[in-house]
Amino acid sequence: MIKSPFLSCALVPPAAAKKEDASGLLAQYGLNDWKVALPVGMVLAIPTLSNEWLILDAETQLLAVFMLFCGTAYNQGGAMLAATLDEYRHNVYSTLKKVDESMLVDIKASIAANEKVLDMEKDIASVHALVDDMAKAKAEALNHAEEHKYRDAVVRKLDNLVAIEEAAVASLRSRMLSVVKADVVNKFATDKAVKEAALTHAMSVLSAGKTGKIGKDVIGEVYAGALKNYREAYQKQAPGSDPILLQLEKDVAAACAAPLVEVQGGNVYVTHPVTA
Repeated sequence: MIKSPFLSCALVPPAAAKKEDASGLLAQYGLNDWKVALPVGMVLAIPTLSNEWLILDAETQLLAVFMLFCGTAYNQGGAMLAATLDEYRHNVYSTLKKVDESMLVDIKASIAANEKVLDMEKDIASVHALVDDMAKAKAEALNHAEEHKYRDAVVRKLDNLVAIEEAAVASLRSRMLSVVKADVVNKFATDKAVKEAALTHAMSVLSAGKTGKIGKDVIGEVYAGALKNYREAYQKQAPGSDPILLQLEKDVAAACAAPLVEVQGGNVYVTHPVTA
């Protein structure tokens, strides 16, 4: 018996049908032999036809032709049809088997890839933890950098104040020396008595030699008088009239202004991304 997985019935070759008929009801009475079946059929056919139990007409002939066609097709083409169906069954089976094997390979590959991803979970988590730690350290470093920038700005302003003060003192000293020097030169140029006294004092010191005494310092007294005159004249000036002090006040006010604070905050993951 040839079975097909796509059909609910079974195709039986003629040889197999004969073997099954040999053990059937007809074989018990010997009717499977044509020498017995033919006389019995004639005996049964005469009363059937004479009593018109079976009417031989066109429909009977069509029935006989149809039965002959079915029997011939079954006997002659049964084996070929069964072979065709078996071949089709094998083709379908092999195709589905290949599809199943291909799907099985893909499924196994997917399972293996997922297992590798599961194994990489700890590694990925550690990498992200490292990135978070680096971002935290970067944020702290940037915050400290801003603090140091502000401190440096304050230190620069303090240094600038010192430089401004030193420049103002130097300007005051230079002006005082210039005025005193000019006053002394003018004194010697206009006062002959002072000029002769200074010349006489210088000649006496030079003629006395190393053991001589300096005595009265005429030139020193002239410089002292010039300094006194400068001090008295400066004290008589109105407050805020000294140009050097006015410029000093302006420079100090500019230097004492608060340092500018740069606002460059934000998400450190965006502003300073960690790159490989």
